[in-house]
Amino acid sequence: KRSQNERTIETHVSISTASVNFFYGIQVSDGGLEMSNNATVNGNVFSNGSIVGLSGTTITGDAIVAGGIPANPAVEWTTHDTDHVFATASTNRDITQSFTATAGGALSKMSVYLAKAGSPSSNLTVRITTDNGGKPNSSDIANTTIAPSQVGASASWIDVSFSSPPTLTNGTKYWIVLDYGTNSASNYWIWRKDTSDAYAGNTGQYTSNWSSGSATWTNVGGDLAFRVWIGGTTTRIEGVTIGNVSTGTGRANLFVNTSIHGSSCLNAYCIVENPARAELPISDGVISDWKDAAAAGGTCGPPTCDASGNYKLTNGASGSLGPIKINGNFELDNNAIFTMNGTIWVVGEIKLSNNCTFKLNPGYGSFSGGIITDGKAAISNNCVFQGSGNPASYVLLLSTKNSLLEEIITVDNNSVGVVYYAGKGRIKFSNNATAKEATAYGITLDNNAEITYESGL
Repeated sequence: KRSQNERTIETHVSISTASVNFFYGIQVSDGGLEMSNNATVNGNVFSNGSIVGLSGTTITGDAIVAGGIPANPAVEWTTHDTDHVFATASTNRDITQSFTATAGGALSKMSVYLAKAGSPSSNLTVRITTDNGGKPNSSDIANTTIAPSQVGASASWIDVSFSSPPTLTNGTKYWIVLDYGTNSASNYWIWRKDTSDAYAGNTGQYTSNWSSGSATWTNVGGDLAFRVWIGGTTTRIEGVTIGNVSTGTGRANLFVNTSIHGSSCLNAYCIVENPARAELPISDGVISDWKDAAAAGGTCGPPTCDASGNYKLTNGASGSLGPIKINGNFELDNNAIFTMNGTIWVVGEIKLSNNCTFKLNPGYGSFSGGIITDGKAAISNNCVFQGSGNPASYVLLLSTKNSLLEEIITVDNNSVGVVYYAGKGRIKFSNNATAKEATAYGITLDNNAEITYESGL
């Protein structure tokens, strides 16, 4: 017979999966990487903006800085009022939108406003073609791919760049072609469109096979949303040591006061070129899917959260949540121990301090888990993150706050992190803070901060 003093405790763990790959210790967009006071990256760095260092800063692997782009697109059509589905049948596997270049130069970056339905099984191929009598040419001048994991069920801008950017001519018409090899009534793609068809001299079309010389193109009844950047700006690597006497390579437009492979630039390992861009790996659509997964678990209310929707653990207390939406702030301090059971969406801010621990439920196994904030996140004073206990499991802390010049995630004072992501703002590491990987619009490393990349993350 069970004692009246016994309780049965049941833990529910909710996991939904999406694949995100991080190939560099640091990946930075146009905001660039700033390093000072003995900051170190143990691994490779890729940046779309300049890398600038001071006072003993080191990158132990390779450093690549892509050529810069103008602040705004050269040509775009961003109005959209309805979905246009494609790859639902063999007759509409391929879809296209024309545009007229408003400047001459390299097409350095492009975006399409895209969603998916179900689970498309293979990559979309993105092609740029010239015009052939009011339709796309049957061969391309550049191509790249979009993986299904980059696209959410909610439409968002999907950024792409080309390994060999095509050179466009001002005043000339070109076509963006999305090429898909199969079709499905339940697993397909959605490109948002403007039914007014007001983009003069340009429009959207679809066909069964874009590269067929006899392809018949049908108007979609509007213009499909897109953005195109044309031309570039000079970027640089300045004031850092890359590699050692036997390792390290740098690739950039310009090198200033930089040592690579054991000697000052220019040398054979300081490669002056214009590397292609790499866009950040998580789209707003995927983040919206994660938020939906968190909200499906309910909204945190009393007594777990206070009347304002804030969640706080302090003074050695322990707790667990997820999946869940928190309308206020999420705060751990003074030796608090928190276990995440599913995706967490914090509308307010995340504040972790003073020897706190944030870990994943063991039920995650080899999977990773994410906590998302719409505000800022501050991690300090020896707080640590832990996965499920499986070496392939990590915590992702992501801020969606859109403030490109602001430090929206700060990590300092010996705090140990795993993966930090701020696609629309800056991350700052200082005072011996560490992480496994960091990706952001811009990143600052200061006062012995250290990023140590884990291969295969």
